[in-house]
Amino acid sequence: MRFDWFAISEQGGDPAGNQDYALVDPDGRVFIVADGLGGRPGGARASQTAASAFLEAVWQAPDAARLDRAVLQQAVARANDAVRAVARADPSLEGMGTTLSAVVLAGARGKIVHVGDSRVYHFGRGWVQQLTEDQTLATDLVARRYFGEEGAARFHLRNALSRAVGIKPTVEADLIDLTVAPGDGLLLATDGLMKALPPQGFLENALAQAADTDARTLCRTIIDTALGRDPDDHITAVVVRVMDGE
Repeated sequence: MRFDWFAISEQGGDPAGNQDYALVDPDGRVFIVADGLGGRPGGARASQTAASAFLEAVWQAPDAARLDRAVLQQAVARANDAVRAVARADPSLEGMGTTLSAVVLAGARGKIVHVGDSRVYHFGRGWVQQLTEDQTLATDLVARRYFGEEGAARFHLRNALSRAVGIKPTVEADLIDLTVAPGDGLLLATDGLMKALPPQGFLENALAQAADTDARTLCRTIIDTALGRDPDDHITAVVVRVMDGE
C-alpha cells in the first residue's frame, strides 16, 4: 500500500518543554506517538527512547511475524527495558516514563499497540472510530463501577496513568486488530491535543468529513485549531491516509 502521511509536534504552554515524540517509518509501515510523563524527569528522553527501541524491535522481526502478539509485546518490553536502562545510568532521571501508541501495518492488516492515554482513531467518509482506550485510573474505576462518567470527570487523579512504559519492570500493551482500505485514514495523537481541541465532537466531525483532505492539510488544521486555544500541554498528531492497495 501507498500512504500519504504528515506529523506535527508543537509545544504548548508547558514550561518543561515538549516531551512528545512522533516517529514515522512509512516504508516499514510503522507510525508511533509517545508522550513523556509530565511531572517526572526526563520525559522527552523517555518518549524518544521508547519509540526508537520499539521501532528497532519491529524492524528485527521477520516480515511474516511482525503482527504476532508475542513479537509486538516483546517490542514493548524492549522499549520498557530501554527507558529503564537510561534511568539506571543517570540517577537524576529516576522515575522517567512515557506513553506509547503505535500502528504497525502489513498489507491491509495491522495492529494497534497501546500503552497509556495517547489515542489512535480510524476514519473514513462519514465515520470515525476511536480504537484505543485511555489507560488511566479514572477509566479503570469507571470500568469497575466505582463511579460513573460524571464522577470520573471530577476525580482528582483522573489523568493519572494506570500503565506507562518505563515505570515498572514489566508492562503489557493493549493489542488491537486493524484492517485498512484505500481511502481510510488514521490519526495518532497525544493527550495534550485531545485536551486542547474544542469539545462537542469537533475532532470526530473533522475526521469524518475529511475524505478528500490530504494528510498535511488535515494534520495542520487539527493542530492549528488546538494551538488557537492556548494549550497548556504539548500537542502531537500523526495523520496517515491510505492511498491505494498497490
